[in-house]
Amino acid sequence: MQSKSSLLLAVVSCLILAGANGFMATSPIGSTSTEKSFALRSQQPEYGQSEELPGTYANCGRCDSSYAMKPEDLGEGKGRRLECSVCGHSWFQSRDRLMTMNDGFEMVPLSEMHLTRIKTNIEEGKSPKFTGHGKLYVGNISFSSTEAEMFDLFAGIGEVGDVSLVRDDLGRNRGFGFVTMRSKADGEKAMAELDGYDLHGRNIAVRASNS
Repeated sequence: MQSKSSLLLAVVSCLILAGANGFMATSPIGSTSTEKSFALRSQQPEYGQSEELPGTYANCGRCDSSYAMKPEDLGEGKGRRLECSVCGHSWFQSRDRLMTMNDGFEMVPLSEMHLTRIKTNIEEGKSPKFTGHGKLYVGNISFSSTEAEMFDLFAGIGEVGDVSLVRDDLGRNRGFGFVTMRSKADGEKAMAELDGYDLHGRNIAVRASNS
């Protein structure tokens, strides 16, 4: 049960994307409060909406979700207890332990895929960070392809846990990426059925990832 003095974090979803290397971490951002913490609501702007996103954030250690937050959002003391609205984990967040956004990273909307994956993992008793057992390298991808398109393609084979296209420092698709199927069997099926598949005039290469 949530403590009356805790700050319940609401989901204004986003991803933290590294423009320089394409690596990605899920991060819902934004916050609100309830009961005794409700007074904070008037002090905390709508980050990423009516107010510019701050350069600091709190991170949930259980599901790796992050929340845009300034030190003043944590009250006048050393900090306060937070509750992740994605996985329900709670922790004490101190003002001096907020994380800082690194150069070259930006926040963009979090896809429904990530929220669904975390919810499914919790329901199945798995770690919220679990993405699957069948990680695949996908090469020769059209530069016009998107994560959503790749997700839909592989979802025709089985349940997809994660999709990430590697991008350059301008955010452009570099022609390869990774797809993780939740089961090893679906990963093998995807390799058998999609290796050489014609997507936008290019035959994609699908094989087991080395990473």
